[in-house]
Amino acid sequence: METYNKLKQLGKGTFGTVYLCERIHNKLKIVVKEINGDLDNKQVEVAKNEVAVLKALNHPNVIQYYDSYLKNGTFFIVMEYAKHGNLYELINRSKPNFIEKDKILSIFVQTLMGLDHIHSKSIIHRDMKCENVLLTGINGDIVKIGDFGISKILEMNYGKTNTIIGTTNYLAPEICDGQPYDTKSDIWSLGCILYELCALERLYSGSMSSVIVAIKAGRRKRINVDILGSELQRIIDSMVEVNPALRPTTTALLAHSFIYPITHTLMLSLGNIPSA
Repeated sequence: METYNKLKQLGKGTFGTVYLCERIHNKLKIVVKEINGDLDNKQVEVAKNEVAVLKALNHPNVIQYYDSYLKNGTFFIVMEYAKHGNLYELINRSKPNFIEKDKILSIFVQTLMGLDHIHSKSIIHRDMKCENVLLTGINGDIVKIGDFGISKILEMNYGKTNTIIGTTNYLAPEICDGQPYDTKSDIWSLGCILYELCALERLYSGSMSSVIVAIKAGRRKRINVDILGSELQRIIDSMVEVNPALRPTTTALLAHSFIYPITHTLMLSLGNIPSA
C-alpha cells in the first residue's frame, strides 16, 4: 500500500472493505479490496477464487485485474476503477423518466459481450445484477462487469454447480429450486437487468418468499413496446424462460439479427474481438 494513497471507502462487506485509491507515481485512480486480517479458511478460499477469476479474464467490458498480495495478514486485490458508478445508480437517477433506447441497447450489448467472454472461460458470474454492472469512460458510456467474489470456475467434466448463492431478485428458477445450474443462470439474471433498464423497476420485487414464488412461476411484466419496440420484449422473454434449456447462450444472443449490428459497431469502437 506504500504505492497508493487511500482517497475514500467505497463499500464494506462480510469479508472486507473496498477503497478508492490513487497511485502515487502517476495519480491513476484504482480500487483496492482489503480482505479482513486474520484470514480463516473460508475467507482465503473466497479471496483466492476472486483472484483466479480475475486473472482468467481480459476484456474491454470486464473490470481489469491489476495485482494481489498478502501483507501483515491482510489480502489485497487491486482492480480498475469505474468512475461513473453502476447501473443501479443510473436507473435511480433516470426515474421518473426513462433511458433512451439507444443507450439501453449499448449498455445491454456491452454487458452481453463481457458476459460472453466470462462464459467462454467456463466461469459463471453468479451475481449478475445492476449494482455489478459498472460505468466508466469519458461520459459513462463504457460498461464493465465487476464483483467476482462469488463467481465459480466450472469443473470441465460437468459444467454445472449447485451452490445456492446470489441476489434473490435476480436468481434463476433452477437456483431457487436447489437444482444444478450453469451459465444459463447468468442469462436469466441479464434478462432481469435488461427489463430493469427498460422499465426502471425490477422484474421481481417484494418479500423474499413472494419473489421466489414469482420467479418459479415464470411471471413476467411487459415493457412499453410502443416506445421500445416488441423485439426487446421478445429478447427479455427468451432470457427469462423458466426452462434453462430454452434460454439462448451469449453467443446466440450476440448473433441475433436485432443485436448483431449493435455488437459489430461496439466491437469496432472498443477495439474488441469476439471471444473464442
